[in-house]
Amino acid sequence: MKLKWLVLGLLLGLIILSAGVGFKIKEKQKTIKKTEESAVKKCDHCNIMLMDIDILRADELPCYGYSRNTAPNLCSFAKKSIVLKDNYSTAVWTLPSVFSTVTSLYPTFHRIRISYRDKLSDKIPTLAETLKKEGYYTVYVGYDLKNSALLSSENGGLRGYDLVTNEPIDKVISDISKERKPWFIHYYNADLHLPYLIPEGEKPIDNSLQAPKNLPITESDFNKLLDTYVRKNYAKVFNQKGIKEYSSIILSKKKSDEDVSVVNLFYKIKSTGMEIEYLKDGWNPIYNTYLSTFDAKNESDVAYVKMMYDTNLSILDRDLKTVLEKLDSDEKTVTVIMSDHGESFGEHGTFSHSDDYHSELFYTPLIIHSPVLKEKIIDQTSSNIDIFPTILDAVNIPKIEGLMGKSLINNEDIGSSRFVFGESSEGFIIQNKDWLCFSPIDSPVSKSILYNKKLDPKEQNNVATEYPEVTQSLYNQMELLRSYELLLLGIKPTTVYSTPINLEPEKIEKLKKEGYF
Repeated sequence: MKLKWLVLGLLLGLIILSAGVGFKIKEKQKTIKKTEESAVKKCDHCNIMLMDIDILRADELPCYGYSRNTAPNLCSFAKKSIVLKDNYSTAVWTLPSVFSTVTSLYPTFHRIRISYRDKLSDKIPTLAETLKKEGYYTVYVGYDLKNSALLSSENGGLRGYDLVTNEPIDKVISDISKERKPWFIHYYNADLHLPYLIPEGEKPIDNSLQAPKNLPITESDFNKLLDTYVRKNYAKVFNQKGIKEYSSIILSKKKSDEDVSVVNLFYKIKSTGMEIEYLKDGWNPIYNTYLSTFDAKNESDVAYVKMMYDTNLSILDRDLKTVLEKLDSDEKTVTVIMSDHGESFGEHGTFSHSDDYHSELFYTPLIIHSPVLKEKIIDQTSSNIDIFPTILDAVNIPKIEGLMGKSLINNEDIGSSRFVFGESSEGFIIQNKDWLCFSPIDSPVSKSILYNKKLDPKEQNNVATEYPEVTQSLYNQMELLRSYELLLLGIKPTTVYSTPINLEPEKIEKLKKEGYF
């Protein structure tokens, strides 16, 4: 079954399901383009900057309502931009989410979830490939760690890029400006990742808080703790090949404050893309070491940890000041600032971006800046799958077939009751600014969890039984997504619907003309 028909079926199913329940969760959208829409200004084939600040929660920015002034430069840039106030990622961690950004497909359809295994189908076009065909010189600023948790040459994520570099972003912009072609830069930044450490000589953004006794502040502090953890748990960290090849380092009893050679080896393996060859686990040693340094149930400790994240954000914002000023004054560049996913600080019992289904892991900023568009705040729900078509629209390139997202340049097309999907390894999530529903894998509707975000913004009270029609409707949409998941795995799904969805080609064409696809 071809991808475009799977996408077509999914969208069509969502419409039919929504129309078949008592609670109307999705408005029928206007389908014929209004003549005045053609007046929306486009920056024809302008340069494009896609700035992906990974692990950035929208509500940690003052321009999204945060009390601490963590990002004055980003928010100054946002004041002159289109700001999507209710945007969500498609997954709780980077790999599936970043592929949704560059393909405009939910993970069910792009199929990239597991590092070192999954590879993007050659039939699925990427944003970089699309822009390259339109005459753009395409650059990815970040690491190619082969088959990793990021875009890489091994998993197909770096298809379409003329250049992959890890040079400083301001230097890349300066160098690429010499190109005669319009350029597209995809800049990936992971500076906010746990552990939340700051350079020697830097100070926390808030000195009024008391640091947990054992919490590391700098990289050297942390590496000493990580060294102890890795030495003690080396059989859980390194596989047999790693232990055999590096036994002289791993099993060495020599240790000093200056010599943390086991940690140096650990980081070297991770940075060269050889993680799967020598390590059993490249993440939990870091995660477990950091979480062992504070009391997750102590509000004061947690507040300090969150403040350290804010400090990292403040430093990053300061480092981006010159670049943001240049992009703001550039009359030939469209800039999109986004994030792959959010971060949790114990709000619902988890830290970092461990598997969970609450908004803090999905709620991400989306800022669109164009020299020909006026600043605007959009409250309607959007998703990172919308970034691809929005970029095409912003630079006056026709939308290609198969994209699931919508252009956000003209927000009348978004729909005021729109819901978007997300996922964790535990199940599917569907949400908008008013509701969030989670359905665990292979569970009946009775196991679904529903939050009324309008009345319960902290998502503390499951109201699934109080709003059975809402729960059933949202569950049905997730079940349809799950059905396609099973079909793509070659498993015949059981259906929760009493009436099968059968559409003749004529009906499909009619719905296409009416703008549903």
